[in-house]
Amino acid sequence: MDDLPPGALLVFDRTEDLLAFESSAHATNYLEAIDVDEGEYTAAYTPDGRVLALSAPEPWKGPVVVTRTDRSDPADLERRVARYWQVHQKGQSPRDPRDTARFLIARDNRPREGWLNRVTHLLGRTHAQRAPRR
Repeated sequence: MDDLPPGALLVFDRTEDLLAFESSAHATNYLEAIDVDEGEYTAAYTPDGRVLALSAPEPWKGPVVVTRTDRSDPADLERRVARYWQVHQKGQSPRDPRDTARFLIARDNRPREGWLNRVTHLLGRTHAQRAPRR
């Protein structure tokens, strides 16, 4: 079973880091138009190698636009993904673009244990320990 969302996309930045999004809507909500306008993101693809174009019609205040192109370049996508694993996931076995997208989306969707959650959890444990037993 393929649990990769059908609209998933991969976006590479200048540092060869990689962002994976479940859909164009997720990408446009996260990416900042000024960064797109200034060329922060060097390439965008679907996991099967279809080239996507990122644009920012109104760089200072407008949304980012993701557009499907007629081009496909799975070889460049594979090269970029391999480089991502080499540079940003040292010690990990490289994965293909689909598995990489799946990995990053799952990682980014995991609940985070921030300081507030840790404090709330500790307070809950302390309160439970002090509560009278019936």
